[in-house]
Amino acid sequence: MNLGRENEFLEFKKTTGEAREAMRSISAMLNKHGRGEIYFGVSNNGDVVGQQISDSSLRDISRLIKESIDPSISPIVREEILDGLHVIHVIFAGTKKPYSSNGVYYIRVSDEDNKLKQNELLRLVKEVSYNDDWENEWTSHSIEDIDDAVLRKFFDNARNCGRLSAETYNKESLLQTLGLSADGRVNNAGFALFGKDADISLKLANFATNEKLTFLDLKEMRGNIYTLVDIAIEYILNHLDWKVDIGKRQRLETPEIPERAIREIVVNAFAHARYSDSSTEHEVDVHPGKVTIYNPGPFPDDLTPEDYVSSDKASLKRNPLILDILFRSKDVEKEGSGFKRMNYLLEKNGLKWTFDKDSFGFYFTFYRPSKTIANNGTNGTNGTNNGTNENLSTGEHQVYDLLSSNPKLTIEKLSDLTGKSARTMQRTLNALVNKGNIVRIGKTRGYWETIK
Repeated sequence: MNLGRENEFLEFKKTTGEAREAMRSISAMLNKHGRGEIYFGVSNNGDVVGQQISDSSLRDISRLIKESIDPSISPIVREEILDGLHVIHVIFAGTKKPYSSNGVYYIRVSDEDNKLKQNELLRLVKEVSYNDDWENEWTSHSIEDIDDAVLRKFFDNARNCGRLSAETYNKESLLQTLGLSADGRVNNAGFALFGKDADISLKLANFATNEKLTFLDLKEMRGNIYTLVDIAIEYILNHLDWKVDIGKRQRLETPEIPERAIREIVVNAFAHARYSDSSTEHEVDVHPGKVTIYNPGPFPDDLTPEDYVSSDKASLKRNPLILDILFRSKDVEKEGSGFKRMNYLLEKNGLKWTFDKDSFGFYFTFYRPSKTIANNGTNGTNGTNNGTNENLSTGEHQVYDLLSSNPKLTIEKLSDLTGKSARTMQRTLNALVNKGNIVRIGKTRGYWETIK
């Protein structure tokens, strides 16, 4: 039997004679990912060779881990039989980084254990203060509580992205490999990502103006992270304008804001949220002039997205497990480069973005191109008058923007949204037509075309 190759989560030792070297691997994996596995009785190339295991072998390994690793951990140390050969399997996890092995700190890089330099150790300490231990805590849920269809979708997507090497789908094996389960139990990250009854909250809203006043659409959803990410992205794309280019052989449709940029920010919001707070709620707001995505997790105090755009700064990870899994399957960038990529895509398309913090999270806003904002006739990028529709009253502005967002609105629906009578709506529509701001296309099943 062959167990594959060593990696950042997995180490092989031929015998327990290499136990002290294994302690370095435990320190390194804990400092990098907060978890890992070691097999004694397996050669470096993954071949199971087995070894003699006495009554004291498991106790000796457990005692050595307790003496060597600081802060202390409580690993699973057990004997297993693989193809008739006896091995020792050690499974460990910890949330109190940094960890040392006999007073020395290590970090896992590929399949190697490297000593941490002083500046790297200081950065790790800073990361720990930002990181949330919540995702590694074990739940009362079993792997049966994981949505098989959603997990299989992740498997297919990760394979297509080239970021998962497993050849065949196996629910239990995949969850263990990803660090989401052990001994049939699922941790918080696993259940939040793929749980059948996960309770992550997402609010989706489409507004008539650039103020959060008049709803055209409002949805509140609960579910697992993996599903909600796709729902959030799809909601934004469905409410954007799309450009159609007719080529020689195909029709190409592209959204006004690059889909890749939207995907980067949505995935970032779900990966770095603070889920240990029971009031956590993600939010997506679509306005005529902007799209705002709220991340319910404070950004590091002394950093902003601009810091990642202007330099090659490594990212701080609140939820490394969740980030790793979304990175594997959502075709986004990792290690802070996502902001750089997003900024490049927006600059290439002449678009702007802003970033604002509050005490509980932060707002990321994309500004839509050539959109008129109803409030005071200002445009979303700099708040100056753009000269459009200057001759409209406040009520006419409101109706104009409602029709810009939904050209098929009826007089009755406009009346409901504005709180004005149907007769007032008819007068307002007539005024907009006379001023050349809207044109009726079609009759009974027609729509309103707004003219800028």
